[in-house]
Amino acid sequence: MITIKKLSQKQEEIQFSKDLYEKSFPIEERRDFSLVLDIYKTDLLSLNLIYDNETMVGILNIWDFNDFLYIEHLAVSEQYRNRKIASKVLEQLNTQNKLIVLEVELPRDELSKRRIDFYQRNSFSIQPYPYFQPPYRKGEERIKMHIMTNTQKPINKVKYEEIITIIEKKVYEKFW
Repeated sequence: MITIKKLSQKQEEIQFSKDLYEKSFPIEERRDFSLVLDIYKTDLLSLNLIYDNETMVGILNIWDFNDFLYIEHLAVSEQYRNRKIASKVLEQLNTQNKLIVLEVELPRDELSKRRIDFYQRNSFSIQPYPYFQPPYRKGEERIKMHIMTNTQKPINKVKYEEIITIIEKKVYEKFW
């Protein structure tokens, strides 16, 4: 059974989360992990472990804004991939009946294409508006990416711009 549990103060959970986070995301798509833990203490960011029964298999870092959920990072350990674990996590999130927003790389290689295909198979669609991920560190460059949402149609452009403004100000700029 797949469950999502908030990260505790147990050293083994913190180390698992840190290792998977750093292994799964390039440095330009993540913060220093010590800052992630500091943000988590403010209750703005929810750091979660994904369990398959009693085994830690993945991480889910998510922001809950009033109108939408923003998945900042979702990763499953390599040895547990291709078991529909991430799909089950997305199913659980969808039960909250909220708009879910995430960033995804442009389809430049086989892995990035597979990532986009995965989210599309799980009822997400690429929004047709341009998006450049803000840098995680002041002075770094923005990265051209796509925004995906758990909708089959594009969201209203005004709503899209509101969402992007919230993400830029509360997820990125606030922590430079």
